[in-house]
Amino acid sequence: MPASKSISRLKTPIPASSKGTKRGIHAVAERAGVSIATVSRVMNGVTNVDAKLARKVWKAVSETEYVPNRHAQALISGRTRLIGLLVPDIMNPFFPELIHGFEQAATAQGFGILIGSTHDVASETEDWARRMLEHGVEGLALLTFKEEDPHLYDLLKKTPMVQIEAGKTPDGPEIIAVDYETGIRQAVQHLAALGHRDIVFAAGSPDNFTAELRRTCFRKAMREIGIVVTNAIFDEEHTLEGGIAAAHKILGRKILPTAMICSNDLMAIGALKILHSRGLDVPKDMSLIGLDDIHLAEFTSPPLTTVRIPRTQLAEACFDLLFRKLRPYEDAPTRQIVSTYLVIRESTGFPPHALQAAAAKGKERS
Repeated sequence: MPASKSISRLKTPIPASSKGTKRGIHAVAERAGVSIATVSRVMNGVTNVDAKLARKVWKAVSETEYVPNRHAQALISGRTRLIGLLVPDIMNPFFPELIHGFEQAATAQGFGILIGSTHDVASETEDWARRMLEHGVEGLALLTFKEEDPHLYDLLKKTPMVQIEAGKTPDGPEIIAVDYETGIRQAVQHLAALGHRDIVFAAGSPDNFTAELRRTCFRKAMREIGIVVTNAIFDEEHTLEGGIAAAHKILGRKILPTAMICSNDLMAIGALKILHSRGLDVPKDMSLIGLDDIHLAEFTSPPLTTVRIPRTQLAEACFDLLFRKLRPYEDAPTRQIVSTYLVIRESTGFPPHALQAAAAKGKERS
């Protein structure tokens, strides 16, 4: 699909009339208790304005419902106050929540955002990047969770940029890394504490950098509980269909595992559907853990135990790093890390053999 038909949203105000603008800027200055010149500097993105004062101005802008003429401001200041945001799949529930957090952070600083869904295709990613540059974006956030084609980095070498989970990128892009190790270790240790030893992992595609990270973390966490993983990883896509395919493979084993961890929640939800269709009870027959903690995870039956990626924190970290790159007098770090953690719900429990042993003891006592 060409980039021009992708889902996008340009969140920038409709230009006001010159007469309304005059009234509006006076009202903003009066409400904020500052001069008109200060309001103008804040709204034009002048970087030497005190941050606390800038927040007061933007609060007054919101309260007075002032709509500036962005086109006129861009001509005068040379700034559009637009940021580009690229995600791989707008239909994946993980990304709208991430976009929402980024949008809130951007809006609080007076920026509009232009969103492109790349469908995880290199040519569409580059097409979207070009379109965003044509719209005059001041910076770009690549939330595609992978290393992009070198041509894209060449195209954007003069544009402030941040990325999530990019792998080994050329010098330049600042990276927001996700600490999967902590959350996946908690997931494995949670299952081990319940008595599980036969644990399998439904991983993403082998050529997916993020999936490989999660796969490596699973192997390490299993070694820490004394288990070397062999024939326990099933590679599929990070989709509902991928989870269904992984579950079919796992159910084809002669001896069923007692627990399954999936590389994302969509895979876990797909797997849950197949387990139910085969008459298996989750968690009595098999425990199930996802990864991401999308909103839907609370509403599955049973509610899904999952490793949470704090999307608001991740989005704010991305915007903060990019915003600091847009303010030349501030030193921006080249790498930040966002941690993950386990959220225990109702899809994990004791393995079948432990339940059977407990039942047998109960009969002996009676």
